[in-house]
Amino acid sequence: MMNPKELMNFSIYDFDLFKFGGSWDNVRNLIDFLDLDGLELLVNFDPVPDTIPRDIVKAVHLPSFMGWVRVWDDEKFMVPEEIADESVKYFYGGRSRDQIVSNFCECLTNASSLNPAYGVFHATYTEVDSAFSTEQLYSDREILSATAGFLNEAASYFPEGEPPFPIYIENLWYPGLTFLNSDNILEFMDLLEFKRWKFLLDTGHLMNATKDCNDEEKSIDKVIECLEKLDSDIIKNTDGIHLQLSTSGDYQKTATEPGCYSEISFDEKFIHIMGHLKKVDEHRSFSSEKCRDIVEFVSPSFITHELQAKTAAEIESMFSLQISVYRKNGLKKNENI
Repeated sequence: MMNPKELMNFSIYDFDLFKFGGSWDNVRNLIDFLDLDGLELLVNFDPVPDTIPRDIVKAVHLPSFMGWVRVWDDEKFMVPEEIADESVKYFYGGRSRDQIVSNFCECLTNASSLNPAYGVFHATYTEVDSAFSTEQLYSDREILSATAGFLNEAASYFPEGEPPFPIYIENLWYPGLTFLNSDNILEFMDLLEFKRWKFLLDTGHLMNATKDCNDEEKSIDKVIECLEKLDSDIIKNTDGIHLQLSTSGDYQKTATEPGCYSEISFDEKFIHIMGHLKKVDEHRSFSSEKCRDIVEFVSPSFITHELQAKTAAEIESMFSLQISVYRKNGLKKNENI
């Protein structure tokens, strides 16, 4: 019997809590209503506020600083001056290799106060100037090699060379870990020198990576097809799933960089990028019970229902839909057999 722990995505930022009237009790009530085990909480680099109830946080999602590979790989590269100092680590991880490692280690140490079962890390790369491009500066293999070197160095600063909690390495559709090529991933696994790691499959991200998903049922089949092509060791080491639907294949084939993009400010570019990413990565609810086939194939220890909505009412509706079809018989886990 498959019985993974089920979590809901949430963040450390006030905008998420404001959807629930600023009340953690309201968040807790929704967790209870949906019969979930708790939250996968997106954290930042800072100490975790004492106001966050520790008992409902079961895992963390670490910040994503997607431009870091450029700093890591190219000593001559300078972070663009127009990026504010406090924002550098959120875009590049830091201004140097040492800063990237120290900032990440500080993030891990701060997040460890939550005693999470795992922390999610994006093994990927893009920058503001290349976010719309189909051509990126680095290959999957190069990014995975850099990721292994970075994570190994970060882990080495902790007792016995192991991070304070397992790092779950997540796939994206930008170069890096895409789950489209076994050889690259197996090589990456061999490069990792610490033991506390696993993979985390984001179903929507894999759909995006194929650039061929426009229909829910066919998209589920496509994910299964991709997973069946992977080496069994990769599947065995995949212990978490972000369950979400993204059928943006048609959009991806027609999306282009906005006019005058190279001439506008960094902040304006970032606004365009965020709009683009929301169109690519939809984070919609599954409405088909077939979504369970993906989970059964991987057999993870954790599932995060990772959906996006603007209000508490929309959140309850979207999560209720996906959870009910995943469990097949409603919102109670004891029916999930």
